[in-house]
Amino acid sequence: MMKKSIVYKILAVVLGIAIVVVGMKDVKMYLSGKVLNLNTATKDDFKKECIVEGDINYVVGNFAIYEEKDKTLGITTSKRKTKYYLVENLSMDELKRIMESDAEDYTYPDNYFAYVVSASSDEMKDALDANIQGWMDYYDNKTDKMPEPVHFEGKLWREPAESKYKNYKQQALDKWGFDDNDEIAELKAMDNRPGKSSILVIVLGALLALGGLAFIIVPLVLGRTKKTDVEYY
Repeated sequence: MMKKSIVYKILAVVLGIAIVVVGMKDVKMYLSGKVLNLNTATKDDFKKECIVEGDINYVVGNFAIYEEKDKTLGITTSKRKTKYYLVENLSMDELKRIMESDAEDYTYPDNYFAYVVSASSDEMKDALDANIQGWMDYYDNKTDKMPEPVHFEGKLWREPAESKYKNYKQQALDKWGFDDNDEIAELKAMDNRPGKSSILVIVLGALLALGGLAFIIVPLVLGRTKKTDVEYY
């Protein structure tokens, strides 16, 4: 049976390599210096992972929450929640035109599409939730002022592949009247913008992998070179 110490060392190597591989994408995005403007982006732009920035004017709603729990001795010590929203790429001018026109006569612009936004920071979740509530109040004539846009900074990334997530998303699309999934962009926008810290993450991942590897190799080398002198007296 493999010793626990060896298992931990192997896990350190694997985890370190995984951190480096994932982190490399963020570093490439950061070093490229390219930033996609959410307000002028097309649906085709949402096919390649990159840094994004811009204003979100209309949040359709929240359709899923992903919760992570940290436990110590079976007791939950902390929780992290990521909320998933559906957003339409409508400008404020276009939204005003929608409000002033008959719903039956309105036609969406040619560059229209919707996309998923995932938010993990409390500040971003609060801002997106406030936008949803602001539009609800506007529709219900509780206010005559449209909600303020939400400034968003992050990156385009692939959506979760779990079937449970896909089911929640599809149920929401059906509920909100999205009959054609072709209107939905391929990648999601997540509030985790790559920066200088991404380079630090890669360095730490490399150190973790190299450290684990060293603790595996060094004892093996020393074990082979070590000589034992036997003497009778």
